[in-house]
Amino acid sequence: MVQFSETGGLKSVIHRVLVIAHSGRMLAHAVRQAGYTPIVIDLYADQDTCMLAEQAWQVENLSLALVQKVVKTLLLSYKIEWVIYGSGLENHPETLEYLSDCYHVKGNDFSIVRQLNTKETFFKQLDALDILHPEVQLDPPQDNANWLIKPKKHVGGLGISYCNRQAKDNEYYQKYCQGDAGSVLFCADGEQFELIGFHRQWTISQNNFSFAGIIKEPRLAEECQKTVRNWLNKLVRFYHLQGLGSVDFICEGQRCYFLEINPRPPASMLLYPELDLLNAHLTGHLTAIADKSIGALQIVYARQAYKIQAGIAWPEWSFDWPKYNTRIQVDEPVCSIMAQGTTAEQTLARLVSRQTYIENIILNR
Repeated sequence: MVQFSETGGLKSVIHRVLVIAHSGRMLAHAVRQAGYTPIVIDLYADQDTCMLAEQAWQVENLSLALVQKVVKTLLLSYKIEWVIYGSGLENHPETLEYLSDCYHVKGNDFSIVRQLNTKETFFKQLDALDILHPEVQLDPPQDNANWLIKPKKHVGGLGISYCNRQAKDNEYYQKYCQGDAGSVLFCADGEQFELIGFHRQWTISQNNFSFAGIIKEPRLAEECQKTVRNWLNKLVRFYHLQGLGSVDFICEGQRCYFLEINPRPPASMLLYPELDLLNAHLTGHLTAIADKSIGALQIVYARQAYKIQAGIAWPEWSFDWPKYNTRIQVDEPVCSIMAQGTTAEQTLARLVSRQTYIENIILNR
């Protein structure tokens, strides 16, 4: 971006946007594509994140104490236009509140995030809105079978387990539901919403609920689509949701169960490269229609311990490349991969092939 100087010549103007998330690459890419300069705070400072960002800070977590230290440096060194946050910060509303005192934060306000995080009242509100969800309780069930223990604050399924112990103060019990896991991507302006797409998603395994991948799912049963649209109509109006977000659910035949709402740009944003989803996040409105190709995203988790070697030529369909000499333990994320096709079967086959390439060629070079 440029502007005229007082002497009539052109001088460059840098419009900086602070991106903060567990992994900031996705949003940094969107910010850079929109003509802004991203500055990133995240947990990884991956190679491609650092290539996109003017400056990237790696922090151990997104707690207020650690983020404050970085922001104090930012305030001295950079002029920030606004802030966009992604996965992870919704678990730290106190950090979000602090950032709101320093900058203009786009998306949902920290007070909304707090309401969604207060599970005791949130599930009661779901009941009041007639939104069906799995049975939940704070007291231990009489029989542990078919129950889960879930953290009150979690990201991407981390920390969810089958009920084989007593829940801690920051956890609760939820009845396990059979069915197909799905999600919907939407944008909202506080009163109205626009549905962008439905997806099917999967976890690492039946015993590990960590998010592993997601694919466009245009064939979702009509009754389930109608149910989810009805949920969004109620939730957007009640919580005055802003920008991009997603809802996770379980479909069992024609029956749908609400699982989670993510009040920030989700990973499914990556499945729509043809859309200007950053603008949709900022305005709450979408200006184009998604194409009909089937896109999918998968996280490659380590099957064994690795040390990332220098000189790796990462494929163009991969991203979130770890820094050289990073040590990755079993079940930790290595990188992300994407594939596209005309059918779900073709797309998933390409994902499998690309994961094999990462594991056999890239990691064992």
